[in-house]
Amino acid sequence: MGLVNCPTPKEVVGLLPAQAKMLPSLRAHARFIPRAGPNHCVDAVALYDYSAKVRRRFADKLAELPWKEVDENREASFYSMKNILLHMIDNEDWIVNWVVKGRSKEYKREKKSVEYTEMKMVIEHLDKIESKTREYFARVNDAELSRHVSFVLQSGESFDMTVEECLFQTFTEQLYHLGELIALLWQENIEPPKMQYFFNKS
Repeated sequence: MGLVNCPTPKEVVGLLPAQAKMLPSLRAHARFIPRAGPNHCVDAVALYDYSAKVRRRFADKLAELPWKEVDENREASFYSMKNILLHMIDNEDWIVNWVVKGRSKEYKREKKSVEYTEMKMVIEHLDKIESKTREYFARVNDAELSRHVSFVLQSGESFDMTVEECLFQTFTEQLYHLGELIALLWQENIEPPKMQYFFNKS
């Protein structure tokens, strides 16, 4: 996959309106491509490596806590910290292994959340999904990232999206719920793992 140069902020500000219209689309500048120098966009693999590393830190932190605290209903988005983490894992599974393969409507979770009765089971599930995701990234290319798929929600609402947009969606989903886990850990006076990019840069 080739490199795509991103214009610097100064270059963009200095453009006349007519010149700005001549820029390739933002999608082209956001192309998820291999790591490069300071004037190149961050790629999908780099984003995934970062979010996966942080998610793993949080999974390990939850594994240190009593199961009762992890499984407790805290009236959060998915009620317990366990369920929030499972949602993060399952969202990745759904998008990478089902949505981008045109099978959004066929997705079924391997287990219901209530069937996970210890963190060991959650982490084994995480291991399995991460392995499948990395297998997918090993063969992804520009043509695959540009391919359009139907992103169908449970409500039936459908969105026409490129594969790269789907991958960006699952990345942002991780960030939303990491913030939620941070808040829940703080409520228990527990210091969350460091999630900033510079602490988790590969």
